[in-house]
Amino acid sequence: MTEPTPVNEYTSVFSEDLLDAACLCHAALAQDSPEPPIYYLNQVLNLVFGYLSPKQRQEIEVYLAEKKYLPPAPKIEIAK
Repeated sequence: MTEPTPVNEYTSVFSEDLLDAACLCHAALAQDSPEPPIYYLNQVLNLVFGYLSPKQRQEIEVYLAEKKYLPPAPKIEIAK
């Protein structure tokens, strides 16, 4: 018996929102932007968060709660 192949999930995004996200990213990287990069990063986050499903939003909660964004901690070996 073969395993079922995973189904790719797609989300339709308004082209204007995609353009806005790209512009905000460029503005964050521009040297003459009137706001600090974190301002633009928050704008992008607010824009894309609306497209997430409830399941994906729960995954983000787990990601943050478990601090999965941190690199793995070094192993601690106890000398005998």
